[in-house]
Amino acid sequence: MHQPIEDGLEDFLSGKVDSHRYQGLERHLSVCAECRDEVGQLVEQVTLLRTLRAPADAEPAPGFYARVMDRIEAQTGNSFWSIFLEPAFGKRLMYASLALFVVLTSAVFQTNSSSTATESDPMTIMAGYDLPHASGDDPRHDREVVLVNLATYSTGATASALPVSSD
Repeated sequence: MHQPIEDGLEDFLSGKVDSHRYQGLERHLSVCAECRDEVGQLVEQVTLLRTLRAPADAEPAPGFYARVMDRIEAQTGNSFWSIFLEPAFGKRLMYASLALFVVLTSAVFQTNSSSTATESDPMTIMAGYDLPHASGDDPRHDREVVLVNLATYSTGATASALPVSSD
């Protein structure tokens, strides 16, 4: 496309070109077949695009925006805290709290307040006898001391009667 057509093409297609310029464009189009074909194709495209244009009176009906806002407000979800205001949830929470209270109260009254150690408790075994002490330096030696201590308790022998290896 030549320069004179390119300079005034938008005005020509919109129909807002002055008469002097229009005559110059028409003269060039009558002489130049290439520009005439291209402008013809552009005019067809502009005509097709104008058929797709929305009508000028495409305004929304009165109250449209108010209805949209009402619908948006109706669809917004409730907050997390609103669940606590429902009566059904309040009843469930009350019954669950009552059940928890009953279970904890019965657990408190059923436990024996004095904690007595049984004879099979390892702490009782270790505290009741004067058994050799595991120093913690050699794991093998410590293991043997513990085994001797347990064997002493289960057989009833005295700790001094049993040999403890020193390796």
